[in-house]
Amino acid sequence: MKSQGPPLFSMMPGQWTPAVPMPALGEGPIPLEIAGEKLVAFESGDDQWTVLLDRCPHRGAALSLGRVLPEGTLQCRYHGWRFGAGGQCQRVPFNDLNDAALARIRATAIPSRMAAGCLWIYTGTDTDTEPALPDTLQGPPCEFGTYQQEWQAHWTRAVENFIDFTHPPYAHRDTIGAYSHDFAERGGTAQVEIEEQDWGLTMMNFMGSRRFGFRLDWYAPNMTCLHFGPGHQLHVYSIPVNATRTRVMTVRALPPGHDQAEWEARAAGIDHQILDEDRLIVESQPGDIADATDEISVATDAPTVRFRRWYQQHVMRADQPQPITRSTVQ
Repeated sequence: MKSQGPPLFSMMPGQWTPAVPMPALGEGPIPLEIAGEKLVAFESGDDQWTVLLDRCPHRGAALSLGRVLPEGTLQCRYHGWRFGAGGQCQRVPFNDLNDAALARIRATAIPSRMAAGCLWIYTGTDTDTEPALPDTLQGPPCEFGTYQQEWQAHWTRAVENFIDFTHPPYAHRDTIGAYSHDFAERGGTAQVEIEEQDWGLTMMNFMGSRRFGFRLDWYAPNMTCLHFGPGHQLHVYSIPVNATRTRVMTVRALPPGHDQAEWEARAAGIDHQILDEDRLIVESQPGDIADATDEISVATDAPTVRFRRWYQQHVMRADQPQPITRSTVQ
């Protein structure tokens, strides 16, 4: 007998996203929420991590309330059922189930990988997929540092903020936008050149007669790469927690000689003020961009208009993932 539940990750289905910075990982279980789904992460082997939906297939209790046993299984606190890598049930106390019966009991596993300083998850259950990382995020995971904030905003508003090149003169007029504020106030003009990529968009942004120019890359669905010069890139992820909360995470290649924990403290000082300036504005915006039908766009809004088209096609109109199915074992 099978029952169906709602589709998974309808806020951002079928996408890889970072979820937890490596320095924040302990032995687990670690509760987390991504795109409206409650998840639990735990170390299921030497440097191997398993991510499951945070509900036991027995009676729906939160698996994150349980404990990780020495052999790398997660034990449900309610009835003691144990789940290992891939969500496979390893033991059901008080029941003499044979291997075939145990094999039919699984918690819902979410694909995960360690990369670029974070534990990444896939917003679906398809195991035949890997995160597509730019060259600037390739390399041993421990060689990247992160910083994160939580914003009271929909993730689409955060993405738009980081691909919008005309807000720094005003939102950041006392910091990184100071150099262009006077130019904008004197009536200077700006333009953007956009190139479609398999992974998203490349945007070259110019002010005046190409006096000031900088490059932004948007990788679908939620990463912006800001280029400050050769070998100096800042990656910003807008990670949906739920409909009203977004985790904004910056990722950089570590300077030689720095470890991840040390860099987190340093990045807090570098990124905190700038992100606070962004957060003030983004948290004032209403809801999901899908509801923003009365907002006016102009030529310099071309990047966000492209993102809105992608969002309508790949999220709002996308075929929803297959619902979860579960078996009842007699």
